[in-house]
Amino acid sequence: MKKALACAVGTFAATGIVFILFVLGASIQPSAKAKAARSQHDISTLHPGEYRFESFGRDSAWNEIVLLVKDWDETLYVYLLPTKDSKVILPERWWGYGYYECSKFSPEADESGKLLKGGIIKCHDKETPEWGSSLWQWAYNGSPKDDWGIKMYSPPVEAKNGMLYINR
Repeated sequence: MKKALACAVGTFAATGIVFILFVLGASIQPSAKAKAARSQHDISTLHPGEYRFESFGRDSAWNEIVLLVKDWDETLYVYLLPTKDSKVILPERWWGYGYYECSKFSPEADESGKLLKGGIIKCHDKETPEWGSSLWQWAYNGSPKDDWGIKMYSPPVEAKNGMLYINR
C-alpha cells in the first residue's frame, strides 16, 4: 500500500512539474503585440556578396542602425551599431561607449560595391586614430581581428518568408 501511494504521489508530482514547466516556457515567448513591434527588414533582395545599412526602427538608448551582411557563402550576419549624428560610435570596451565617431563605417568592397572575399568591416575615415585602427576591424562574422578587440553585437533574429525580424 505504501509503495502504491508513493508511486502515485511521485507520478502526480512529476506531472505537475512538467505542466508548470510547460506553462512557464510558453509564457517566455513574446506576445503577438511584441512580435508585431519588432524591427523588420526585407532580406529577399540581399544577394551573396552584398551588404546594406537600415534603420533599426525602434526606440532604444542609442540611435542604432542595422548592418546586414550576406557573405559569399550566403551566410547572413546582422549587427546593431550605435550611432550619434549618423556616425557609428566605435567601441572602447563596450559597444555604445566609445571615443571615436566614424562617418564611413562599412565592410570592404570592390568598385561595384560587392564584398571583398575574406575582407573586413572597419572605419574608412582618413582621420581614424592610429591607436584604435587595429581594434576596430572585424571579420564578416563579427569576430575582432585584434586579440584585444570586442565582438560586434549581433542580436537574436528570426528569418521568415524573406523578412528578418530582430528580437530585441
